[in-house]
Amino acid sequence: MMLDLSPSQTWSAHVGRAGIEVRVASGDVWITRERDLEDHVLNGPGTFDSTWKGKLVIYALSPAHLEVTPLPGGAIQTSRLAHAAVR
Repeated sequence: MMLDLSPSQTWSAHVGRAGIEVRVASGDVWITRERDLEDHVLNGPGTFDSTWKGKLVIYALSPAHLEVTPLPGGAIQTSRLAHAAVR
């Protein structure tokens, strides 16, 4: 799933056991995961893989173009799409 986020826009989903890959082509995003005390800032171009099961939230710090893909055998259940352009 390709996403375009404007600054301060968010995208979130429930990530299954297999995990998720976030590939930022451009921009800067902040990634936080349910029950994880550590947050992550990803600057494009860059990749973040997570096998952390639960809710994942991506917040755009600047205009961001990114792709979100389930890791092999996984699925993403979108729980909220807050003003993000999905392509």
